Amino acid sequence: MSLLARIVTRLPEPAQSLARRLRESVPGLLVAERFVADTAGLGGIRLDLHPIPLSAGQPVTVSVVQPSTGDARQLTVGDWALFRAHFHVPFPPFTNEAGESFHLFVTQGKTPPSLTALAEHARRTGLDGRPPITLPEAGGHGMIRVLPGSNAALPVAYGIDVFWCDRHGMYFEGWVHCHQHRVTGLRIRVGEDAYEVPSFRRRDDLLAFHPEHPHVAEGGFVGYVQCRPGQPVSLEVTSEGGSRSVPVDLPKGSLLKEPWTEFQHDTVNDFVHTLKRFVTEVNERRLTVAEIGSRHVGEASENMRSYFQGAGRYIGIDIHAAPGVDVVGDAHALDRLVGRGGIDAVFSLSVIEHLAYPWVLAAATNRALAMGGLVFHSAPQTYPLHEQPNDFWRYSDEALKVLFGPQTGFEVIAAGMVNAMHMHPEERRGVFATIPLNPGYGNAFILARKVRDLPDGAVAWPIDDNQSHDRAKLYPQRPSS
Repeated sequence: MSLLARIVTRLPEPAQSLARRLRESVPGLLVAERFVADTAGLGGIRLDLHPIPLSAGQPVTVSVVQPSTGDARQLTVGDWALFRAHFHVPFPPFTNEAGESFHLFVTQGKTPPSLTALAEHARRTGLDGRPPITLPEAGGHGMIRVLPGSNAALPVAYGIDVFWCDRHGMYFEGWVHCHQHRVTGLRIRVGEDAYEVPSFRRRDDLLAFHPEHPHVAEGGFVGYVQCRPGQPVSLEVTSEGGSRSVPVDLPKGSLLKEPWTEFQHDTVNDFVHTLKRFVTEVNERRLTVAEIGSRHVGEASENMRSYFQGAGRYIGIDIHAAPGVDVVGDAHALDRLVGRGGIDAVFSLSVIEHLAYPWVLAAATNRALAMGGLVFHSAPQTYPLHEQPNDFWRYSDEALKVLFGPQTGFEVIAAGMVNAMHMHPEERRGVFATIPLNPGYGNAFILARKVRDLPDGAVAWPIDDNQSHDRAKLYPQRPSS
């Protein structure tokens, strides 16, 4: 039931008919009610327009009247649809005491109602004798921050599309405009802290709501306020028609779009399926398989030997001697460690980020594999520094497809990224403030098959074998656990 319908049904039956007749004397009248100000010097109210049957494209006028003095405030907004859950109605403060009654009228039409007609309507319907309604935070706007050149009647519309907070502050992404007045500046305030938005973003989607004012499309903004989260939020807007501070309504939880909406499939399942395909083929065909980085170095690593019970032979390779390591050596020289064409499959799990020259590894892998041999690697795409000083690289799936793709003699069977995550940078301004809203993944993976031999010297890098080996040994050595 609409707010208007609820108001009408509260009247006795004879009065309902009278109210309907009297409504016709105030064209477009939708709401005629009484409320009590909970603050002295009332400077604004907030209305929920959703239940009210408004017509698209018709201006809305809100009239607030102080019966004891006849003082009144009116605000007309041409496009009410741009206001979201609540309709903010600011005005110059009344001279009133807390607890004083006010009349509220909402009309829709091109011509605002006369105050005389509204007063007569209130008298005939006995508005002062009716129980008062409760407005959402009715007195909250009595403490609007006064800005230089402040215009309390300036119409301001805004929308918050994304917001989140951490212990350092609050991030906002949205839009703001002042209808016929071009917005020239914006400050986002949280409590006593504020962020000056340096530039606006293009928001062409707003043109559909307000095509008569093309500049509304220039009102998109992004900002991170370093502050104590949880304090009142306001937008301090400067426009060609003046300035105004507008309190911001935020939902009770973070309004945070998931960065991975275009990747709705289960990435973990993709990874597991691809690794299982590699393991299954090795076991069913009884292939000779080599693991690069077979030493157990902590909770994040696992002894993979037990997964290859059907393999013809399992060779564990690592730069440090340890239980489970069959061959000690530098993986950059994989073909010399196992022999040219000496293995049928090779894999690693979170190892190749620690190899200084991964393109050299790719070439050595091609030489070490028999024709048709398999390669599977997973490596971090977004991950903290670890096992320093030998933490060199981060990979996307596209990077792995370059390393183990057609140019290095491989056919890519499957590749992807896994372990979606949020990233929160230390710097929270400019482009860095948007980083948590972009997709990040913990790891990338690839499964590929050798389809041709690389000619000798096709991939070269000026490294000394002894220097490469010595650098590789800088990888931290810890007891197996």
